[in-house]
Amino acid sequence: MKRLLCICWIFVCVWVSAAASAQGLSVQGDLWCPYNCEPQAPQRGYVIDVLQYIFERNGIQFKYDVVPWNRVLLQTREGKTGVAVIVSEDEVRDFGLVIGREPMASAADCVFVGARNKLKYTKAEDLNALKSLGIAASYTYSPAFNDWMERGENKGKVHVQTGDRPGEINAINLALGRLDGIIEDDRVMRHIIAKRKLEDKVVLAGCGERTPLYVAFSPKLENSRKLAEQFDQGVQELRRSGQLAKILAKYGLSDWK
Repeated sequence: MKRLLCICWIFVCVWVSAAASAQGLSVQGDLWCPYNCEPQAPQRGYVIDVLQYIFERNGIQFKYDVVPWNRVLLQTREGKTGVAVIVSEDEVRDFGLVIGREPMASAADCVFVGARNKLKYTKAEDLNALKSLGIAASYTYSPAFNDWMERGENKGKVHVQTGDRPGEINAINLALGRLDGIIEDDRVMRHIIAKRKLEDKVVLAGCGERTPLYVAFSPKLENSRKLAEQFDQGVQELRRSGQLAKILAKYGLSDWK
């Protein structure tokens, strides 16, 4: 049953439906630290920190959960989840989600291999040297990677990892020699390598072009456009005040702009 939550912002009261509950607006993502991390961790990810900073100042409560990415996208489209973190422009288009103008990252698909593998990635054909490649279920990859994976001779090489922490599982399987390579965001993999102490087992082979990623709001929220505008204004204010730099510094990062 839908419930309504009254949110006040600069003395204007707007109504949130669909993904609002007694616990507030639902925010979901799969585990993609340092963007969004464990909900109970001291550092929940810089995107979650930014959301908290902006939402609290606009009187909005929210509950953050980690769930598999395909479920995040479907539930955000259907209105069962209010906010998805964080999405590509292709995912915004494919699922009809609502975003503002301010991206929350500039990310890249990168190839990682075992430490003894001398592969250097510069183009999709370089992946031909791999016998097995780990990816995450429901993730959106660059056209070059997609074209390579769709070729008949390569389909058997691709291993799709499901669940709410596919990057971490793929990294472990790579370190154990169960995979020859994996595709993952560079910042996410650096975090996993440090967390799992895989510095001597997993190395970067190369990256594709960087693309923007966004916080996306459900199209079923009656005020999704307003929330996106508030989010844009909040990010701009955080950047002007220097607070964004302080948040990012906690994760060893700098402003993507």
